[in-house]
Amino acid sequence: MSDEFEPKVSDRRIGNRRARSRVRSFKMAKIMFDEDKSIYDAILKNVSAYGATLNVASTESLPDIFKLMIVHDNITVPCQVKWRRSDSIGVAF
Repeated sequence: MSDEFEPKVSDRRIGNRRARSRVRSFKMAKIMFDEDKSIYDAILKNVSAYGATLNVASTESLPDIFKLMIVHDNITVPCQVKWRRSDSIGVAF
């Protein structure tokens, strides 16, 4: 995995429940499932070695487990959804 996934700064905001800090990002990503027959666009907002936050058009039709491809880095990782909002999801790698 690239160094970019390693946390670089400490996030000590009140109320943050993450075990690891995350690095802000703004990268195009693809959410892939159903044997890669279903592909949704996403924006990688922040990332750590263990998870990420993704912005998406809608979370309704996304499964709990999928593959995430970070387009610029040509990296694909399996993900599990940990939380959902109407236009964003938090995933664990």
